[in-house]
Amino acid sequence: MKTGKFITIFYVWLASFALGQAANQLPLSIETLADKADAVVHGKVTGMICKRDATGRIFTEVRLKLTETLKGKPSGEEFRLVHGGGILGGKRSRSVADPKFKVGEEVVVFVVFNSRGEAVPIGMNQGRFEVFRPTEPGEAMVRNPFHGLVKRNDARAVFKRALSQAQPLILSELKRRIRRAAK
Repeated sequence: MKTGKFITIFYVWLASFALGQAANQLPLSIETLADKADAVVHGKVTGMICKRDATGRIFTEVRLKLTETLKGKPSGEEFRLVHGGGILGGKRSRSVADPKFKVGEEVVVFVVFNSRGEAVPIGMNQGRFEVFRPTEPGEAMVRNPFHGLVKRNDARAVFKRALSQAQPLILSELKRRIRRAAK
C-alpha cells in the first residue's frame, strides 16, 4: 500500500512540474518567432563559454559556424549568441526554460539583439530548434519544446500532443515558413 501511495505522489509531483513549465511559457508560432526575430540562423555549435556580467550574473556565450542565414544580415562564418545561465567555477545558474546547446549539434536559432548588440534567443528555449536526422534515410527534422516530434524523456510531451504540436517538422518546411513570414 505504501508503494502505491509513493507512486501516486510521484506522478502528482511529476504532473505538477510539467504543468508548471507549460504555464510559464506561452507557445509562439514559427511565424511569430520569425516576425519578432532580428535574425534567424542555421549552423553548428562550435564552442561555448560561461562568463559573468558586470552585475555578477552568469551567462553562456555560444559560437556557431553558420550554414545559412534565413533572416537578417549576420556577417562572416561565425555567429555568436548569449543566453542566461551556465556553470562557472562551482556555481550553477540555470532556468528550465533556458535554451540548451551542445558542441557539435546543428541548430536553427531565432534571435533578437539586446542593447549591447548581443544576439539572444527569442522566448528562451522556444528560439532554438534542434536539427536531427532520423536513422532511416530522409530529410533533416527539427524540434523545440513546442514544435516538432517529441524528444525522449520530454516532460512536455503530453502538452505537445494535446496541442497537436507533436507532429514531424522537416527542416526545409521550417525554412519555408521562416522565409514566408520574414517577407
